[in-house]
Amino acid sequence: MTRKDYCPDGFLNGLYDTLRGEPFASVCDKASAEAAAEEVRQTLREVLALPVLENMRTNASPVPVGEPICAEDYTIQKYAHALLPGLTAAVYLLTPRKLSAPAPGVVALCGHGYGVRQIIGVTKNDRPKRLPYLDDYQRHFALELVKRGCIVAAPEPVAFGQARLAKDLRKPFYASSCDTVSHHLLIYGLNTAGVRVFQAIACADFLLSLPGTDPGRLGVMGISGGGLAALYAAAADERFARAVVSGYACTFRESILARWHCPDNYIPGILRIGEIGDLAAAVAPRRLLIESGTRDPLFPIEGARDAHERARRVYRLFGAEDALTVDEFDGRHRVHGARSFDFLAE
Repeated sequence: MTRKDYCPDGFLNGLYDTLRGEPFASVCDKASAEAAAEEVRQTLREVLALPVLENMRTNASPVPVGEPICAEDYTIQKYAHALLPGLTAAVYLLTPRKLSAPAPGVVALCGHGYGVRQIIGVTKNDRPKRLPYLDDYQRHFALELVKRGCIVAAPEPVAFGQARLAKDLRKPFYASSCDTVSHHLLIYGLNTAGVRVFQAIACADFLLSLPGTDPGRLGVMGISGGGLAALYAAAADERFARAVVSGYACTFRESILARWHCPDNYIPGILRIGEIGDLAAAVAPRRLLIESGTRDPLFPIEGARDAHERARRVYRLFGAEDALTVDEFDGRHRVHGARSFDFLAE
């Protein structure tokens, strides 16, 4: 016997083939695709523990915090949104100065970095300033959307930025609380992704409560970990008429299972539903735009193309192939924006 004979590598690799769900494998027409998509949506809600979180929700209205930031084209107002017992979320509402109501509302979900400030261009003291981080992979995309006439709700995702654990607030801005929060939630049958999707859905409620929001043009956009939350929110809540998923659509095998990723990506039971492309397919026939960089090391293009094709097949069965847009660009792990910003502002 060699020293590798007792390693669990084979066991872990085999689980992918034996336990991975294939929800659309046998669908062949629109009716069967609709039934499979509904099953995916309902199972996803259970895996994310959304019914549990919804039962705990406080239903408090967002409360303005401080004075608005007034720029030439838009204003930014911070809100405190009490969502769950002991959890109040910071949400920034970006509103165009020249609002053409009804306007599209967009929930903007940041990825890892220094939190929501990275996509809205404010300092930790809520003062306006464009803050590049590394290669500015998030491109301040919430600002790009409000400049195009969208009303944008950008929450601070749990475990990022201001929503880190108290013990972590003194650490460098890029150090998240994802490890501790994720491990803690698992004990209760909850998960970080589910809480962030819950936050996104609460932001949708907030946007839809505003008289200037067009309910037929509600959208969601996210990059990286925010792309995860955007995709799952769109799949779980059919009020989202359009979604942009940037730097996330891939296969679990080529991305999450192939290299180190933050523990907020590991959701118990998610692969029993299906692959990431199957979750994207569950958004059909609503509008979905996927951004994938050909040189993205975290979500490689080979796996991304598998996700594209899985979704495309189901969209065809719905007769809605035109509702799925794939923007495959020459670049690394970042927001592209060449098509997505206008897509959400239409």
